[in-house]
Amino acid sequence: MLQIDRLSRLVDGEMQTELAETREQARSSLEDVRDIARRLRPEALDDLGLANALASLANRLSESSGIAIERHVEGALPQLSPEAEVVFYRVAQEGVTNALRHAEPTRILVGLVTDPATGELSLTVRDDGRGINGAQPGAGIQGMRERALLLGAQLDIDSDSEGTTVTLRASPR
Repeated sequence: MLQIDRLSRLVDGEMQTELAETREQARSSLEDVRDIARRLRPEALDDLGLANALASLANRLSESSGIAIERHVEGALPQLSPEAEVVFYRVAQEGVTNALRHAEPTRILVGLVTDPATGELSLTVRDDGRGINGAQPGAGIQGMRERALLLGAQLDIDSDSEGTTVTLRASPR
């Protein structure tokens, strides 16, 4: 929109009118994107906070799948931005969902640990399933990687025949 404003100062007449229309379309599109982004934030984060939202997610997915999903929260959680909360929640959701869809696990662990010395928050999703076994990463793993990048966090995925571990680590800002 700033570029459109700059261009509109450099031209006159009919081109200025077209740029004004383009600017309005861009503004409207930006509002639509912001509205969609607001709706993508899980309500449970606002209602329950990250730790309880993850517990609710684990309970819901465990009940629907019949697979035991254990939760472990250790240490006081650091103050997180709303964006960081969404990243941790969505990575946990994708990690558990991938395990349920592809790994045939008997058990999944979702852990959230704060390092008392550094304040670093770590999310771990570990399953005892069959592992990735050379399968090509799909949209779910790509989405987790992109979310971690947005946060400046580190995402590691380790897999072998005894299961897969997804770990997301972020330092407080």
